[in-house]
Amino acid sequence: MVNTLAGYEGCINGIKLCGLATAVPKRIIDNAAFAEKMGSKRNKRQILLTGVKTRHICGAGQSASDFATYAADKLLNHLGWNRDEIKLLIFVTQQPDLSRPSTAMLIQRRLGIGTECSCFDVNMGCSGFTVGLQIIASMLTHVGGKGLLLVGDGRYAGNDGMLSRSDLLFGDGGAAAAVEIVPGYQMLFNQKTDGNRVDTIMCRRNGNAQMDGNGVLLFSLNEVSENIRQFKEMHHLAEADIDYYVFHQGQKIILQGIASECHVPWEKLLNSYEFYGNTSSVSIPLSICVNRDKLKQKPQVKLLLSGFGIGLSWGIDYLNIDTQNILPVMETDYVYPDKKELNL
Repeated sequence: MVNTLAGYEGCINGIKLCGLATAVPKRIIDNAAFAEKMGSKRNKRQILLTGVKTRHICGAGQSASDFATYAADKLLNHLGWNRDEIKLLIFVTQQPDLSRPSTAMLIQRRLGIGTECSCFDVNMGCSGFTVGLQIIASMLTHVGGKGLLLVGDGRYAGNDGMLSRSDLLFGDGGAAAAVEIVPGYQMLFNQKTDGNRVDTIMCRRNGNAQMDGNGVLLFSLNEVSENIRQFKEMHHLAEADIDYYVFHQGQKIILQGIASECHVPWEKLLNSYEFYGNTSSVSIPLSICVNRDKLKQKPQVKLLLSGFGIGLSWGIDYLNIDTQNILPVMETDYVYPDKKELNL
């Protein structure tokens, strides 16, 4: 069969996703509370289209690194990993605490991971979890051992939880994935980027952001849907080969469109948007953790992950995960004390 996917794609053998944990702020914003500010009719219409009823928003002093570190610490304790055995720590974020050095180095210190570890940040948004898995899996195949993939974004909203109408879509949080070289496991993947459409979703250095909503919708229904269809065809994946699909939680109308275009049964699509919103790179692991009780009906599940968005970028990871190591979603108002020490 001709490889219609082309681009960056392949199979990584011996890589295992050992566990997942997610953390979100305790602060919850109800989108219906903005009816007076937006107008009741427009507010109801927005909630209906996006499907987002509530969102978790950063509390005072909180940022993405707090949630990612908190999730990683709980996951490491659950797995019983020796922290000095971790060879690689990657933090995927668009909201670092530091412009330099990498915030991953700050997280390394917080977690008490030894010096035999490489740490760095990756600037990526909605496709960040799938991209991050590809990076960490590729690197670990050369050095062996264990790695931590952290993702997170935060600081989306002001004191009332809203800067503009589009902010009613976004929530905050962080996640951690434990990855290890284990014979007998594999990950199929592919990734594409179209920098010609970089201005479809963009934030300038001065903080001014822009998003072409119609452009994002068309991109999702066209390129992303076609990518999923081609991926399944190329790898001969039948419905029986996929226990669940986990897509980036752009919004309800996008997810419904992709599911329809790809003939994905809605009951096999894991979602989190209703009570957490669009959480950028966190949305895929968050959707898995939200649905952990459903997944735990089997000891291991086969997942097709699709991340897409800013870049524009889009891609897929297909892999297994042991369900007993999927932790429940944790809510926290914790702020790491080193922020005060370092004047962050």
